[in-house]
Amino acid sequence: MEQKTESYYKDPKDNIAFERCIEVMSRLIMKYGPGLLEKMVQEKLKSLISAEIESGTDKGRFSARMFGYCKLMTDGK
Repeated sequence: MEQKTESYYKDPKDNIAFERCIEVMSRLIMKYGPGLLEKMVQEKLKSLISAEIESGTDKGRFSARMFGYCKLMTDGK
């Protein structure tokens, strides 16, 4: 049974090249996406923590904020 492919371009070679490009991009996203997302979340958390430390808040408020940030991190997974 022959698979029917979508036609994105008039030239069949362009369609094949486009589908191959999408396939490669999908594999890259599947391979590296979770790691990059985790890194972005860690960087965001780090910036939030450094902002709290630099603002000179009291220990109780700082602890509550840290707990909240950690909860956000675990809820996001």
